[in-house]
Amino acid sequence: MSKEPFFPPSPGNPAPTPSLDELLGAHARARAPAGTEAPQPGAPQPAAPKPAAPQPVDFAEPAPPPVQHLPAQAAALTAEARVPLLLVHAGFSEGALIQTWMQHVMKGASLYLARFQEGVIDLVLDNQPNAVLIQFDPCCIDAAVALSAQLQASYPQIPRLAIGRTRHAQCMLAALRTGVQDFIDIDGSVDNAQQVVHQLLDAPPAGGVQLSRAPQTALVSARAGLGCSLLAAHLSAHLQARLQWPQPAPAPSAAASSTDEALSSLLIELGHPGGDCAIYLNTPGEFGFADAVHQQHRLDRRMAQSAIARHASGLRLLTLAQQPQVLASGDVQALLNRLGHYFRHVVLDLGACDSPQLLKDVLPGASEVWVLCDQSVASVVGTAQLLRQLEMLQVPRERLRLIVGRHDKRLELSAEQIARQLQLPLLAQLPERRRELSRVVDQGRLFTPQQRREPYVQAVAQLVRRLLADHHPEMALPDSAAAHPLTRLLQRLRRN
Repeated sequence: MSKEPFFPPSPGNPAPTPSLDELLGAHARARAPAGTEAPQPGAPQPAAPKPAAPQPVDFAEPAPPPVQHLPAQAAALTAEARVPLLLVHAGFSEGALIQTWMQHVMKGASLYLARFQEGVIDLVLDNQPNAVLIQFDPCCIDAAVALSAQLQASYPQIPRLAIGRTRHAQCMLAALRTGVQDFIDIDGSVDNAQQVVHQLLDAPPAGGVQLSRAPQTALVSARAGLGCSLLAAHLSAHLQARLQWPQPAPAPSAAASSTDEALSSLLIELGHPGGDCAIYLNTPGEFGFADAVHQQHRLDRRMAQSAIARHASGLRLLTLAQQPQVLASGDVQALLNRLGHYFRHVVLDLGACDSPQLLKDVLPGASEVWVLCDQSVASVVGTAQLLRQLEMLQVPRERLRLIVGRHDKRLELSAEQIARQLQLPLLAQLPERRRELSRVVDQGRLFTPQQRREPYVQAVAQLVRRLLADHHPEMALPDSAAAHPLTRLLQRLRRN
């Protein structure tokens, strides 16, 4: 390695150029969401002592700028948090040398680290770095080429830089073939590397990673025993069938062994006591919601396919343990954000959740919240108290919808009266079918979408069509197209 100083002396009267820290700050402010405050350029800053004449710095010299390792921080970062620069390395001595060299290049600015085997594609999606630096070295050239190609295909708007040694011609050639913006030579001067990073950060900010987080539909009730978990199980299974329509569901054994299976619907059961959805779906699983929270730094798409319990329809299920553990709010929110990247739709069964903290962690981020109530006065009063609690938790009122369960037209308290009393839009009415549901559930089954004459299936189908129209319009079909051919023929005969 050359003996160029890490902080090279400046010429006589140089033109003023912004520092790397100033460029990072301006770049972060340009990408910050609207409404956030950023320091003004003219704001007074504490005076810094005049630096002494620069001297060559050896790697053994202490006080390198701190670095942060992304897997340890991924759970704490939200979708809006973006890291400046991400360095992906292979470890070993050469990787450690590159880390130290880049820390001096950054001059105190944050440098985030990840290894090739740590699911970099998922980390980029979660943390949205301004740029990615990839180590190209003979010891990791295949992994570097594969990662650069993946980033180019998935996130072409994020700049990629290669870092290594130009004397390894095969590495530099392989990096340039993958379309990296530049190659930083650690045998060259730090000044040249800083200029490359300056030009990168001085350019207009890219649009960032376009997050396509799956919509989340939360079901909640004020009292236990209203059939919230039964509705969540039917809704998730029927939605799964429509999201993979018209392709038939593969056999469970074949799907379980396939790592390329599409992930459509995910049901997360967070009510207490938990486990009802697993019983209704006859889908026990050893990997629960708390396990996913604690191991989310390892939870990539492949692990979601293999670890999360799978129903025969392809629906995935995560259940909260019957003895719930205390989970950090940031970890819960980060997990839901991560799972939303892997699935097309997430259904959250909160039931009569007795944990205000869990409601606070889950409901504000839900796309919509469906409140289940029945035709009893006690249920209406309890639901009114639940709505006041949700208001205190700052759950947007416009996302709330009312579902009246066990609806019986013979009762005087109608669904419309309940909706007016609670001041909620009436979304659906579930018919009173406790006897029929018990008969099916006792046999270890659910109503299937093909049982179109069953009133409960018709009500669930209406909810599924609503979700498809609002969140998956490409999968939504007119009612006539979704009906059985014989039904459509009878309708035409009646019209004629």
